Amino acid sequence: MTSPHDPMTEPTMTTSALRIALLEDLPEFAEPMIGWLTAAGHRCHWQASTAGFMRMLSRESFDLVLLDWQLPDGSGDEVLRWMQRTLDHAPPAVFVTSRADETDIAHILDLGAEDYLVKPVRQFELLARVRAIARRHSAAAASPVIEVGNLRIDTASRSVQRDGQAAELGPKEYAMLVLMLSNVDRLLSREQLYEAGWGRAMTGTTRTVDTHVSQLRTRLGLTMPHGWRLSSIYQRGYRLEWVGTAPG
Repeated sequence: MTSPHDPMTEPTMTTSALRIALLEDLPEFAEPMIGWLTAAGHRCHWQASTAGFMRMLSRESFDLVLLDWQLPDGSGDEVLRWMQRTLDHAPPAVFVTSRADETDIAHILDLGAEDYLVKPVRQFELLARVRAIARRHSAAAASPVIEVGNLRIDTASRSVQRDGQAAELGPKEYAMLVLMLSNVDRLLSREQLYEAGWGRAMTGTTRTVDTHVSQLRTRLGLTMPHGWRLSSIYQRGYRLEWVGTAPG
């Protein structure tokens, strides 16, 4: 379940916008947080059960997770351990829970959680904690240039080069390429690619994403003869890999 977004015609995703997964079984706590995060420009995906949450994280990548501790079908600390054990790139985790005992907080932080918020959550404190985590974990913020293989993106000027030559891309293709080059070797769902390109949760069909990925493949030569492998993973998404200098 995703939060609603206003229609947009061009991408608005920026390096400060995060893709956030929220595990919270009570709508009275989840809905305000979704509203605050969405208004701040983030993309918030909500699950009310640990089983649904883990399925979602198995299919898609996120920049940050917000975890309740006590849920009807499990616990947040179990989910955190599962993330650390299972995911190739486990996102930073913040616990949002009514458990305020010092020993509980110490236990969760010792498990590897990034931060801890006690309910009821306050809007500006939540957003400030999210911004702090984004600053600590955003590689894109450290350097405006993304360079992999024969491709180079200057995010300050929004320019793309292939083999040192300028490549012209539309705004949606550019945003999708930034996401893909920032996550080389990682599986990206069609929903993630749509959010990057269109700046909102996916409302169209997966064919829209497939068409733009195909255009990127053609325009930038994202094929094995040019040193790239762009794989479509059935019912999941795409993975872009740099496999080395093209032969010859």
